[in-house]
Amino acid sequence: MGNVNLDERTKKVLYAVVESYIEKPEPVGSRYIMKKYGFDVCSATIRNIMSDLEDEGFLYQPHTSAGRLPTDKAYRFYVDYIFEQCLKNQSEEIKKYIESLTKKLRKLRNNMNSLFLETTNSLSSVTRYLGLALLPETDKTALHRVDFIKFKEDYVIAVVVNDKGIVKNKIIKAYPEITQQELNKLAEFLNETYQGKAIDEIREDLFIRLKREKLFWDKLIEKILKICQQALYFTRENVYISGFYNIMHLPDFSSDIEKLREIAKTIQDRHLLIKLFDSISEEEEIKIIIGEENPMEEFRNLSIIASPYREKNKPLGLIALVGPKRMDYTKAIMFVREFANLLTNTLSK
Repeated sequence: MGNVNLDERTKKVLYAVVESYIEKPEPVGSRYIMKKYGFDVCSATIRNIMSDLEDEGFLYQPHTSAGRLPTDKAYRFYVDYIFEQCLKNQSEEIKKYIESLTKKLRKLRNNMNSLFLETTNSLSSVTRYLGLALLPETDKTALHRVDFIKFKEDYVIAVVVNDKGIVKNKIIKAYPEITQQELNKLAEFLNETYQGKAIDEIREDLFIRLKREKLFWDKLIEKILKICQQALYFTRENVYISGFYNIMHLPDFSSDIEKLREIAKTIQDRHLLIKLFDSISEEEEIKIIIGEENPMEEFRNLSIIASPYREKNKPLGLIALVGPKRMDYTKAIMFVREFANLLTNTLSK
């Protein structure tokens, strides 16, 4: 429960308020809590506890005569309260769903684009939130093959394929004298020397070669090695997003067009999403960020549940759900964890 210093009855009342509001987005009253959760005290006692929780910053009243609503602090308490149980349990419904999806994803494992589209679509469909996935960072994957194609007088197209089947094309400024035959030999050198090695390690080795060759060879060698280096520099940009249509129909957003516009604008900005993902550690099994805890202002009206997927214990990327703070955290945590495990198993095979 983190640093929350509450007695057991108060914790149960706070849990009941948050869970009730997640189920039905209306202010929660003490009488409703007493009846639904079978508290053995009168509604006045529960009302006093809720008032104390309001003083502590866990609840607030939209207006004087209304029930109470949870704050970000209350959601954090709730998530910490249920977290261990979520990790231990897997419902029969989730188990069956994952089993059926496993067969589908295995058929797509040689096509990364289709694999991640299907994964985010399925995650969003089953939870009704935004499903997001960050593809493996190209630098951390292994080189499968590279080809160079002369383009115009002083440009070269580099076609790089990694071990995940992801193809990257780059246009590189080159010296005009280089021929297609020389480019073919250069590609042959890279493929024979570096196939199967991590792209960031190849770049480092090329850098060392470049410094060494400069001492013994002419400028031509330097130019050729620089072409190799440039071909293997990549920006991180592959983010898959599914489910905007699903969140449009959630009560949290359906009546607030301005909120929907803000979300649409935010998720269209790939650089912003990558910055968000980069702020989430790939070392943790699962990460939950609620409202104001978000390091980025654009996401402070939302909650994010993210988990790394791996290949042979090496983190490759992240899969996440983004939704309202009033999300079904139990279901969301379980599905994100299972989808991350599913991706891990699919990629490892």
